[in-house]
Amino acid sequence: MTSPVMIRAGIPLPGGRLVEIARDAGLPVLFSANAFMRRNEFGEITSVRMADRAHFGGLNAALDSGGFVAAQKYNGFPWSVEQYLNLVESYDWAWYASMDHCVEPEIAGDKAGVMFRVAETARMYGELRRAAADRGLPPPMPVLQGWTPSQYVYCAERLPLFEWPDLIGVGSMCRRNLHGDVGVFAVLDGLDGILPPHTKIHLFGVKGRSMQHLGQHPRIASIDSLAWDFAARKDHPTGRTMDLRGQYMLDWVEKNRAKAAGAQVSRTASLLPVEAEEVDEQLGAWLDLVTGNEIDGPNPAWHAAQGFEQLFPDEEDEEEDSSESTFAPA
Repeated sequence: MTSPVMIRAGIPLPGGRLVEIARDAGLPVLFSANAFMRRNEFGEITSVRMADRAHFGGLNAALDSGGFVAAQKYNGFPWSVEQYLNLVESYDWAWYASMDHCVEPEIAGDKAGVMFRVAETARMYGELRRAAADRGLPPPMPVLQGWTPSQYVYCAERLPLFEWPDLIGVGSMCRRNLHGDVGVFAVLDGLDGILPPHTKIHLFGVKGRSMQHLGQHPRIASIDSLAWDFAARKDHPTGRTMDLRGQYMLDWVEKNRAKAAGAQVSRTASLLPVEAEEVDEQLGAWLDLVTGNEIDGPNPAWHAAQGFEQLFPDEEDEEEDSSESTFAPA
């Protein structure tokens, strides 16, 4: 029997009593970069709060870029690559995630929107890795994005990797069922066919009730969740102390560790290979510009939303005015 996956408790605050409780209990944890950002009265990022090494006291902590919060609340990352790396430098993180662009339906409403965000995720990994190398920092943990298994494969094939690392992240997981064409198992099966044997996966935000199915999956190294805090808020709309929240965190981790270590619900993994997402020539041309680091994702995504026929006139239009470029993003 394989070892149970590591469970990282999400910590919503950059310090304080919750950190002390997790530290004293020896819990592996995950922080979001969003928790460390200081803002002015207009909500603009003014500075980054550094991790307090003395307070953390050797805490086994990983750092997420906060991509979902950035997309949902700010329509993009309000903190820069340099601000994110300032935070990365402040602590000896177990790993820090690349700045990925999530693709949940409420964020990316159609295939073009998903694919631009997938392409931007690949491009941002290269940008962040180069900036980290300039500072003498280790490279970020690559994060794969997509909604269907074939979109994750597309992202994996376009990451500017020299070689596959020991650990990668897989995002846009928290709203998924286990089964079905876009379920967690389908995504894992698709990636299993292209990843080398040594590369393991961290799943972001997987539901706790999935642990009896995923707790000993051979590809999964770790998962994280903030579900314990949602439960505390639901059960105690008022009067929540930090000690109460901390107890919910400890109880949630203990319960799900037991599920992960217990008998697993068996299933037969799909052996069918998954090909990368197919895109038409017009969309593919734009995506290649993004993954080639010639333009970033948001700019062509905006243009695409206006209709590709405006960007790629047909041959008749080209003959009428061949002096103007028909493939130049604004």
